[in-house]
Amino acid sequence: MPSDKERRMLIRPLMKRRPDLAYHRQYVFIKPLGHYLRGVFFGSGSYGRYFTLESFVIPLFAGTTYHYFRRTRKTLPPEQQPFDRYIKETWLEDPERAAQEVSDIIEHEALPAVANIASPEAANARPEYAKDDIDPALGACFNGDFDEAERIIVDYVEKNKRGHLMGFKDLRGVFEPYSLDLVTEAHRNHEMEDWRIAYLGKLLKTDRSKVPALLHEWEEVTVNAFKLNKYWTRTPFPCDWWTRSR
Repeated sequence: MPSDKERRMLIRPLMKRRPDLAYHRQYVFIKPLGHYLRGVFFGSGSYGRYFTLESFVIPLFAGTTYHYFRRTRKTLPPEQQPFDRYIKETWLEDPERAAQEVSDIIEHEALPAVANIASPEAANARPEYAKDDIDPALGACFNGDFDEAERIIVDYVEKNKRGHLMGFKDLRGVFEPYSLDLVTEAHRNHEMEDWRIAYLGKLLKTDRSKVPALLHEWEEVTVNAFKLNKYWTRTPFPCDWWTRSR
């Protein structure tokens, strides 16, 4: 895996010609930041100096505090898999040439794969960058379709509860039992996504006027955790109209 200094060298040609990009924590991303973080990650191997370039999309309003890929790689045919390019250790033989090649790959292949994914509709159209269970509920909230969001979350919770009755833990094995009735204010920004989505589900049932504020809060939590504050400006969600119209 290249060092941080080497990664910066490898993208130097790209950064010179693309002022709309920024580099941070092993990835290049598109700025200014809106509601989605879209970029290309330098993935490390288990040994050696090789690396991978992997496109990614993260909805900032999910409230997550750690960077991870929202992908369904194994369930998709090859032509629908997310962009992923293996770079051999031979890049070390001619770093300057490698910088040109890596910059070109990022600009012309990796970034175009995610550049237009800036809404739930765009994410849903690209299943290789969407997460099946949670993203649809977040997307429905994003657009103010709270009935649909509640339906998705209730179905998700019931599926997990049935798993408990059958002797399984929930889909991520993080807690049991799993029920909206057990949600408290302590779960608002819980590190486990299942608890956060359960909190959102309870809010949809009890006070939908607070949902837009929660999405804004979660977005700020994620931006702070990723240390991307200087690239981000708070912007409205389509669902903000719901609160203003009530």
